[in-house]
Amino acid sequence: MKNSIFITIVFSMALLYGCSSVKEPEHEHNDETEHLSVHDDATEAIHDETTAELQEDHPDTSLYKVITLRKQPFAFVIKTGGSIGSENQDIIILSSKTAGVVRFSENSLFPGAKVVKGQPLFTISGEQLAGDNTDLRYRQIKADLDKASANYERAGKLIADRIITEEHFLAAKNEYEKILNEYNELHPSYSNGGNIVRSADNGFIREVLVTEGQAVMPGDPLLSIIRKGSLILKANVPPVDPQILESVAEASFRVSYSDRLFRTNEMGGQKISYGKSTEGNSFHVPVYFRIDFDEGLIEGTYAEIWLKGKETDGSIVVPNSALMEEFGKMYVFIRDSHGHFIKRYITTGQSDGENTLVTSGLSESESIVASGAYTIKLAQTTSAAPAHNHAH
Repeated sequence: MKNSIFITIVFSMALLYGCSSVKEPEHEHNDETEHLSVHDDATEAIHDETTAELQEDHPDTSLYKVITLRKQPFAFVIKTGGSIGSENQDIIILSSKTAGVVRFSENSLFPGAKVVKGQPLFTISGEQLAGDNTDLRYRQIKADLDKASANYERAGKLIADRIITEEHFLAAKNEYEKILNEYNELHPSYSNGGNIVRSADNGFIREVLVTEGQAVMPGDPLLSIIRKGSLILKANVPPVDPQILESVAEASFRVSYSDRLFRTNEMGGQKISYGKSTEGNSFHVPVYFRIDFDEGLIEGTYAEIWLKGKETDGSIVVPNSALMEEFGKMYVFIRDSHGHFIKRYITTGQSDGENTLVTSGLSESESIVASGAYTIKLAQTTSAAPAHNHAH
């Protein structure tokens, strides 16, 4: 009995000792694994920092574009606004030749309506006027003309027989010609209803200046017509060097009611003048172009205009995307022969909307960053920043 108890105790102690011996090496292995893991993380972190620095010194080439400068033709562009107008000689004002009441000949007398030469537009009736009745005046002139014509014919016969003097003959002749002129002025436009006002040329109605039943006097304007002659493109330019306005050669423009881009050089365009002073209360200087009449343009409407200067050869220009600004100064990034990017301040001139003229600071054959310049700037700024120190 005692021997059995002793054997059990010895077996239990041996079993405990064996378990303890197996677990200890596992503990040592975990410490070694943790140590190796920490070392690997540190190595990876150092590798990441090195990669980041390399990327900062040499940005991803897919994020920027480098070009080599070559001299090329260039013409500046000034973007501004303006309006479409008519040339003075192509605006015809129809006026009343007699006093009377206005009657419209047609119901379609509205701005923009097409008219042809000789088309009846108004009738000026004097029936309701006691003092100046057109119908009465016409009948009176017609009677006076018949009388003057008979006197002149009789005087011609009498002067041939020397019955009357030369002075009496000339008086009869002058009276006849005077009344004939009055009759000829009134007769072509007269009808039984009054004096007819006809269109003086082919074109479009610009503005109707009277209403049905309105009383008018001789010389009062009735209607204006735009003749199919020329249009005037007026560009309003902020004050600039007069030499720039002098060198403006052509223009392109858009209007809100059309998708078309109009070009003056395709419309018989010609720059006719530019202002030497600002207009009235405006601070802009006008530049005028004469262009052919186009039914797709509405006189008096606003236009978005691009003025183009005369083209010059041998210019150094850079894309607008290459330009960077710092404290009001313009600069670009130059790539040297070692592949380093260097900031270069330049002096710029006019732009055509896509490229800008460089007047100083760059030479032909130099390489510049044409796009993605901000990527270069950010990379240089990041690489120049001091490293962070972490306390352990």
